[in-house]
Amino acid sequence: MNWDAVGAIGQMLGSVAVFITLAYLSIQVRHARDEVQRSVSHDRKDALRQLMISRANNKWLTEVLVKANDGLGIKPTGKFQITLMEQAGLNRAEAVALGQDLYAFWECQAEAIPYAQHFRAGERLAFDGALRNAYRSPLFSLWFDAARQYLDPDAVRYVENLLAQPSATS
Repeated sequence: MNWDAVGAIGQMLGSVAVFITLAYLSIQVRHARDEVQRSVSHDRKDALRQLMISRANNKWLTEVLVKANDGLGIKPTGKFQITLMEQAGLNRAEAVALGQDLYAFWECQAEAIPYAQHFRAGERLAFDGALRNAYRSPLFSLWFDAARQYLDPDAVRYVENLLAQPSATS
């Protein structure tokens, strides 16, 4: 074998190595981009969840919010608040606080939904069962029906599919 043939083989192997390296790098870049997007989404949802929990637990802030809305002539228009006020006897501040707490619960669960397929079987069963039981209850169901148009459509579909399934106790 002459040196030209060895050089040609070396160039071909070098080209293959460069191609493999570029393919690997493109996969790594895609994974890094996906991780950044997941991280940003997580941080946003975590901040929103903390804000809603803080608001729900801050009676003074809730009362100020209601007073401001009342002072500006903004009446409750949401089905959730109106139903709680009319049928459950809650005042407007209590209905607002409860709505914020349920929204925080939703954000906590909705963040896990895209990864539910990766849960261990027992974890998935418990997660799905807890969601199914929560959103079949009258209070969560009322909130979910009133809020679903503003929620992540993929997470809403996941919960709707769970609700369409018979429960283990049915």
